[in-house]
Amino acid sequence: MQLEALAGCAPAGPVVMDALANALRPRENLSVAAWADRHRVLSAESGSRYPGPWRNVRAPHLVEIMDALGPDDPCEDVVFVASAQVGKSEVGINFFGFVVDQDPGPMILVLPSHEEATKYVRTKLQPSIDVTPNLRRQVLELTTRTERGSTASYKRFRGGFAQVTFAGSSKGLQMLSARYTIADEVSEWPATAGERGDPVAQLKKRTETYERDRKRFWVSTPSIVGMCRITADYERSDMRRRYVPCPHCGSYQILAFDGLKWESEEWPHRAWFECQASGCVILPDAKADMMAAGVWIPTAGEDGPPPVIEPCEIERWRTREVPTRVRGFHIWKAYSLFSSWDSIVAEFIEASTGHERMRVFTQQVLGEPWEDKGDAPDAEQLLARRVIEYRRGEPPVGPVVFTGATDVQGNRLEWAVWGWSEGMTRWLVDWGVIEGDPNDRATWAAHDRVMEAAKYAPGGSGTVEVEAWAVDSGYVSQAVYDYARRNPRVFAVDGRDTRRTDPFIGAAKKVDVKWNGKRVPRGAVIWPVGTFALKSDLYSAIRRTIRGRNEQGEWESGAMILPGDVSLAYTEQLTAEHLVEAETRSGVLTRRWEKLAGRPNEALDIACYARAMAYHLRLDRLTPDQWAALRAERCPAIDNSRQGDLFAVPVAPVAPTRPPEAGRQAPAPKKATPGSAGWVPDREDWV
Repeated sequence: MQLEALAGCAPAGPVVMDALANALRPRENLSVAAWADRHRVLSAESGSRYPGPWRNVRAPHLVEIMDALGPDDPCEDVVFVASAQVGKSEVGINFFGFVVDQDPGPMILVLPSHEEATKYVRTKLQPSIDVTPNLRRQVLELTTRTERGSTASYKRFRGGFAQVTFAGSSKGLQMLSARYTIADEVSEWPATAGERGDPVAQLKKRTETYERDRKRFWVSTPSIVGMCRITADYERSDMRRRYVPCPHCGSYQILAFDGLKWESEEWPHRAWFECQASGCVILPDAKADMMAAGVWIPTAGEDGPPPVIEPCEIERWRTREVPTRVRGFHIWKAYSLFSSWDSIVAEFIEASTGHERMRVFTQQVLGEPWEDKGDAPDAEQLLARRVIEYRRGEPPVGPVVFTGATDVQGNRLEWAVWGWSEGMTRWLVDWGVIEGDPNDRATWAAHDRVMEAAKYAPGGSGTVEVEAWAVDSGYVSQAVYDYARRNPRVFAVDGRDTRRTDPFIGAAKKVDVKWNGKRVPRGAVIWPVGTFALKSDLYSAIRRTIRGRNEQGEWESGAMILPGDVSLAYTEQLTAEHLVEAETRSGVLTRRWEKLAGRPNEALDIACYARAMAYHLRLDRLTPDQWAALRAERCPAIDNSRQGDLFAVPVAPVAPTRPPEAGRQAPAPKKATPGSAGWVPDREDWV
């Protein structure tokens, strides 16, 4: 009757009794990892492979990271840089659960964007609260009728709260003090939030009140060398790496991609790791035991550990002290018990076919920042590699898909057509200038004539029209919107370089059209393009061209092939920018593309926009069989069995070239062959 008296005059029901019993129960003294192993439940809604009770044995590499977030570790910052699919987001959820249930206090969780914050709550945070009893009892229910409950982005619990926001919102980072913070995918955060500067600096300001006992968790896959937040934070930490023992000789070592070997290029690849100490063959069946026996070793400083540590020395290195309050952890996909080594080999083989795919592999699989080789290639070296066998407007056997792009200037339109073949090899096919005011419809009528005439017969067989044509909308935007609205093949594009991780082309947005006194609400579609990545991809192709042909006389797949009558002025425009490194006011190191003095860059921009169109047509996803089928359809009179002939074309000597002709039009050929079913989407699917 004592509990009933505490609850009130009426006999206590089961819910009240459970709540009171829970309130009177002594608090457990658990680490974060121990709390997760005892109490955390994984929801089926989260997409977990193993819904149900969390088990540390399935991710042994996460235990020490979680415990560094607990009160027993004196560090104040925990930095976790990792590839995808190693459980880094789950560490944040376990940290949240520990705070709610064991050591409550105010918390702020920050995601890169509003969409990511919404998705995080919907697929990770709220499902975990719903299925984990210790969290469901503590976190107040969602309600819109009273401020005493929780909301989707604000979780209230006894002794604290958790505010979920995104890095682009300065309001979400104001007026709150927090003892705990989680910065998820911090390398994707924008450089500034509103007008208050760096969101990382703003978030750190929120923790100043709790200087002696704060915990800040920074987690992300890396972005690009020189401007990757998580990599910079890791390099200021004690830089821990995961050493695992060889199952044969016992020597501890870091698993490096160079040590991953495989027997076959075809699936199954029969992959294994080669021991750095003795050359032992480490097969996948030893993986689980090896990962469970792994240890985290601080590697920072000139006196760091060797690449191989004998078992008798492992404890000395494991307890090595580094004078910093920042714990840093780096790991990649090979350590995950959820990913096979064969799958990593398969991803590498696929990534080797393209620059953009290799960037994704480096970041998402290896957990390493991608290095853009940004020095501007030499225009004269590129000119020396032009191919004398084909001329402007007359592509040889090679390209089978064509995309166009136009750059809008104050008194002219500059355009070019690029062709595409296997391995995303690009061929400059045609180019020209249309003189005239872009605010005058007569200028755009001339552009229509260029597009209508832009049909090509690769190798003299068949005729193929340009599938998609990008027009830059950065200048005289309304005129471009109006033009795109009236032309099904035209895409109004807007170059974006504020986010270095932006894709080649993003999601479309409808905009109003105001032209000649008329307004058409949401009458046009604008497509954002990631110019940073596109320029990196372009320069990768140029470098392949400059390296020249192999011993068999063939160009590298993915190279840029130029006709014999291209000029030095044109190759100078293609190489008119370079990467520079700069520091923002808030101290963040960033890299940006900058135009070389005195160099026009219209050809470079046009080439990038045409590449965005090729990506949008899903050419990057075509398999060799699909390319072969497309080639057979569009070049039926050519022997397509001799694939080497596509790239085994002679190199032209450096010789005077004819000047470009303004507005040159190709001769009108036969009607173009329609796109192959299954690889080019219908126009209504593009919006």
